[in-house]
Amino acid sequence: MREEKNETGFQPDAEQENLIYRNNRELFYSFDPEKGYSRSVGYQYSANQEIIRQSWDAAEERLEEVRRKVMSGELSPIAFHMERCLMEIPMLAAYMQIAKWRVRRHLKPTVYNRLSEKTKNRYASVFGIGSGELEKLDITKPS
Repeated sequence: MREEKNETGFQPDAEQENLIYRNNRELFYSFDPEKGYSRSVGYQYSANQEIIRQSWDAAEERLEEVRRKVMSGELSPIAFHMERCLMEIPMLAAYMQIAKWRVRRHLKPTVYNRLSEKTKNRYASVFGIGSGELEKLDITKPS
């Protein structure tokens, strides 16, 4: 026997009460021979919600690993903020308008410590934080 679903293709409201991420909605198209195509916006299935939760959990684990490496002196704070903002070297290099090899070089603590304040301020601006917050590793969400 098929489970009863509403017009958006989702479980009735009882399922929606257990949503993890209420802001993650999707656009669905359906076809009715009398009305033609129609659009509806609804919440994702619980399976999709679980996948999203697992993805964010993995991202938080990576962020903690990078935080540990920064605290131990293996990486510069730029690496932490890159991971926090879900950026990779090519994307950060494009935002900074510098070569990728320079961003890789700035990930080394010894090179980072010699960066000019102007360059550090540009990094802070790209990460959406104040210039004094670049060395702070307790920021959890992008501004």
